[in-house]
Amino acid sequence: MQKKSKNAIKNDQVVSAYHYGDTIEMSTALGTNPVMRKVNKDEMVNIVTGEIKTIKHVVNRADPKNYESLRSTFKRLKRLIGANFAGGLSELWITLTYRDSPMTDSKRLYDDFKRLIRRLRRITGKDLAYIVVIEPQASGSLHAHLLLKTCDRSRLYIANSDLATAWGQGFVNVRRLSDADNVSAYVMAYLTDVDLNNLDGDLNHKDKTKKIIKGGRLSLYPIGMQIYRRSRKGIVQPTRIIATKQDVKDDFDLADSDYYRSFDVKNGDDTYQIKTEYYSISKAKIKKALSKINKK
Repeated sequence: MQKKSKNAIKNDQVVSAYHYGDTIEMSTALGTNPVMRKVNKDEMVNIVTGEIKTIKHVVNRADPKNYESLRSTFKRLKRLIGANFAGGLSELWITLTYRDSPMTDSKRLYDDFKRLIRRLRRITGKDLAYIVVIEPQASGSLHAHLLLKTCDRSRLYIANSDLATAWGQGFVNVRRLSDADNVSAYVMAYLTDVDLNNLDGDLNHKDKTKKIIKGGRLSLYPIGMQIYRRSRKGIVQPTRIIATKQDVKDDFDLADSDYYRSFDVKNGDDTYQIKTEYYSISKAKIKKALSKINKK
């Protein structure tokens, strides 16, 4: 990402905007009503022409389509986290590991997690909402990361020892993210980047020297694995808005974007540039207040 750009989205251009937490994300990728509908695991039909197409399945984790799918998944996950978690006393960030490493069965992990969440609801006596995400290690072993909160926003506390007993599968870690943290950005970096000096994600790793590869963990995710799940209660979807950029800016009282990025997408012989801008609602309010002060 980069700060501001002369190639920013024009104010009169129609955008697809998402509102999640403190963030407004605007993109020129509007999306359309899909013309292809899945018939079975191997075929799709064009609902306009009736033509049947064979689905080309991803069979290799290095396949560019696999990376594209993962990036789309993590983009949705980032928005979902941003819409529901902001740090503070009602939220916890939990890591769950297995002592019988490598543990590579995602079904077992989710079954174990279901038992855990029932136990935590009994232990805390609270109605809990969650987003749980699988993180693969270089060894193939799976960890789980859990964002947990109370539905009524009351204070949430779980002792590490109580969590370890409730989990019963291996090492655990529980911490509280500050409301000053950008929770979604923090979690995305944690889940997608790789530290070459700690490939197996050892939580007790003592070497403070880190050698980070941005997005490096994407190559470790098994094909077809469901990366995250959420509770039905207490988790809301980000709000999507289709409008001109200026209308969105007016609705949320925004000025200049905080970040801008662009990338090219090929469709046959044609190449399209997709532009995306990110805004912080709170920063916009601060800038506006400072501007008023400076004018006095």
